Amino acid sequence: MRRSFFASIVPLILSVALPCAAQEDRLPGEDPSCDFVNRSYESTFGRNYSARTYGVQPTGDYELIETGIFVGDLAYDRQGLGRWHLRHRELRKTVHGIGAVFRHCSKASDSLYGAVPVKVFQVDWSRNGYNAKSEVVIAAATAKFIKITSQFIGKPPSDFPVAMAIFETKRDRIKAPSDAIDLRNE
Repeated sequence: MRRSFFASIVPLILSVALPCAAQEDRLPGEDPSCDFVNRSYESTFGRNYSARTYGVQPTGDYELIETGIFVGDLAYDRQGLGRWHLRHRELRKTVHGIGAVFRHCSKASDSLYGAVPVKVFQVDWSRNGYNAKSEVVIAAATAKFIKITSQFIGKPPSDFPVAMAIFETKRDRIKAPSDAIDLRNE
């Protein structure tokens, strides 16, 4: 079965933790410098959310690569503006077979994303043989991902050496498509 671009590069996971509880929630192998990023990752990807992934052109223009909507244990994805596909959702951890997904996290700034106060982190990201230098933008109030921009090192998972994913986590804005091709049994 073909793995979607999301399944290859966008991490998925479970809950938010208070900063004082981060060490006890840390999985074996997690980089301690990434406690806030990992707990935010879990808070975002373990619940219902949607994400649009764009390839960034050298000119700075964007091209839609994939859209994903994740509701309960279901994942809906589509390449570009193509047909929606329904699959079982794969939950992922912040640590995989070869180590931590996020490493060497450093807080770059507290700033605004539009009118939303955010925390911006510079991180090293790795999954499924892909590696990137990434910037993660996390909402200060909710501790959920808003955006991640990745500059891939070596071969990228698409035709673009830079990819950007923008996330939506507000429940009322996440709608599952009704016309998806059901691939759960394939």
